[in-house]
Amino acid sequence: MNRFLPPLLPGLGAAALLSLLAACSKPPVAPEEIRAVRTVLVTVGRTDAHNTYAGEVRPRYESNLGFRVAGKIEARYVNVGDRVKKGERLMRLDPKDLALNESASRATVIAQEAQFAVEKADFERFAKLAETGFVSRAEFDRQKTRFEAAQAQLESVRAQARVSGNQTGYAELRADADGTITGIDGEAGQVVNAGQIVIRLARSGALEVAANVPEQLVGSLKAGQPVEVMLWAGGDTPSAGRVRELAQSADPATRTYALRVSVDAPPESMQIGMTASVRIVDDRQPALIHLPLSAYIENAGAQGVWVFDEASGGVSFRPVKLVGFERNVALISDGLKPGERVVTAGAALLRPGQKVKRMVEPTAPATPAG
Repeated sequence: MNRFLPPLLPGLGAAALLSLLAACSKPPVAPEEIRAVRTVLVTVGRTDAHNTYAGEVRPRYESNLGFRVAGKIEARYVNVGDRVKKGERLMRLDPKDLALNESASRATVIAQEAQFAVEKADFERFAKLAETGFVSRAEFDRQKTRFEAAQAQLESVRAQARVSGNQTGYAELRADADGTITGIDGEAGQVVNAGQIVIRLARSGALEVAANVPEQLVGSLKAGQPVEVMLWAGGDTPSAGRVRELAQSADPATRTYALRVSVDAPPESMQIGMTASVRIVDDRQPALIHLPLSAYIENAGAQGVWVFDEASGGVSFRPVKLVGFERNVALISDGLKPGERVVTAGAALLRPGQKVKRMVEPTAPATPAG
């Protein structure tokens, strides 16, 4: 066996030398990775900046109804949400005391009419005697004064009787206009004072939205200014509205100002009490560059975007000035020029000078005619 070892040594040395040389040589250069990215062309547009505030659908006119006399509620004829016509009966008081007061007034009128008849007869007799000279002029004047006092007293008790009669009619509370019952604050058996609110009636007709706005918007709002109204339960279709009224003083608790917005053509689905949004468009915002949020990233401690150079096929990082966000859009005021192309998808994996391949948005297939 030993006679075969020497011939193998030169072969083993050559193999070791080749391995050493292979380890010292440079590895083959891998081709540079070209990433596919989505881009968008930089354009300048008007910012659709707006402020949206929650509100409630309210009637343009709303009446707080109460009895014109005091008494005990005997019956209630309506419920919240009922539609009523003008003159329809809503509530009734116990009419017993009012009826007794009316009867007393009528009795007083009858008594006064009898007294007036006596004074009238005496006056007529004194008038004839005064013509013949059987009574003095002074005595006739005194009788005339008593007659005129009785006549005035009769008119007074008659007027009081009419008031008592009206009060008996006030025992029934009736609607003063067509509308919808929005609130009830009185129930059968409850004793109420004259003028105490027992029913709230929303008059049929125009609807509006009541909202509250912060003080920074007060200076930019004025009567007649167009706004948009959107029902929370009515989808995304807005309705045209106009500022009808803005409070001149702030609410002491919330420090906001009450706003009333009239709706020009309310949809059929708009009902009293629904929640709505009042959208106030602010046209004072300058023209800004709009970019998707995915384009705005942080790189090496700076915020900006990747700008794509179509000539070289590479990208470079560009710091920009961000002024705000609008939904899923970043608003840029400085750092970009119209016509440049910005990476919107794949920006987080890029490095300066990297070659990229711009993805072309697919076009929608043509719809066959017919």
